[in-house]
Amino acid sequence: MPRPDTPWKAVADTLVLRRWHRAGELARPWLLLAAFVVVCVERWWLLAPCLALACFLAAFVQLHDAMHRSLGLPPRVNDLVIAASGLLLLKSGHGLLATHMRHHGRVLAKDDPEGGVVHWRLVRVLWAGPFHVLGNRRRALEISPRTRASQLAETGLTVLLLAAAIELQRRWGSPAGLVYWGVAAVLSGTMALWAGYLPHTMSSERPLVRWAAWGARGWTPVLNSLAYHDLHHRFPRVPTALLPALAAQMGPDEAFVDETIHAGPVG
Repeated sequence: MPRPDTPWKAVADTLVLRRWHRAGELARPWLLLAAFVVVCVERWWLLAPCLALACFLAAFVQLHDAMHRSLGLPPRVNDLVIAASGLLLLKSGHGLLATHMRHHGRVLAKDDPEGGVVHWRLVRVLWAGPFHVLGNRRRALEISPRTRASQLAETGLTVLLLAAAIELQRRWGSPAGLVYWGVAAVLSGTMALWAGYLPHTMSSERPLVRWAAWGARGWTPVLNSLAYHDLHHRFPRVPTALLPALAAQMGPDEAFVDETIHAGPVG
């Protein structure tokens, strides 16, 4: 488990989103979804998968911040954000909340529903990862029976969204919904790799992580999850977009200590 970092907790507690920044964080995935719709209406199909990808990643970061209540929202509004951003991932937001909180409580244990894959070899992560992610829907119900109704309702809505995508193609000949669903399905199926395995096996000394820290200045939500993942585990209430500011105040020797990095099988 990460150490409490008491000397830096007071600094971390001061890092909250300003009103305009919060508005931008909340609006980003929905603006990208609107752009995706416009591109599909104009039938610019080469751009559609790119915007679907951007929308999915933005929703992933928004959901993650809402899980940790770092967006500064009232509880009921925060729950709505969890549900809505989860739908953009074609998943149950409250199901992901259950498995993610278990992940933080059991970091890199073999029963960690997210980070437990670090004990696998990479080839197993690639072929078994999609089944593991799918199985996490069942695990989420077991972990958090209190939110069972929300999880089932959100899962039902994802099924309806898929049905709507198929109907859109069948009745009006538009593949827009299927394009989005296809991109989301690929990202979801590989989540064990890019959200579980890589962030917990790649040391901050790796060039890719160093590049992510540099590139985060361009679009922080996408790259911060990789570049500052270990720091996030130590200060989970700091919004994703403000992790670089915390790292800058702490300095590299304190910010990048790889306390949640597992040096397990990598082949």
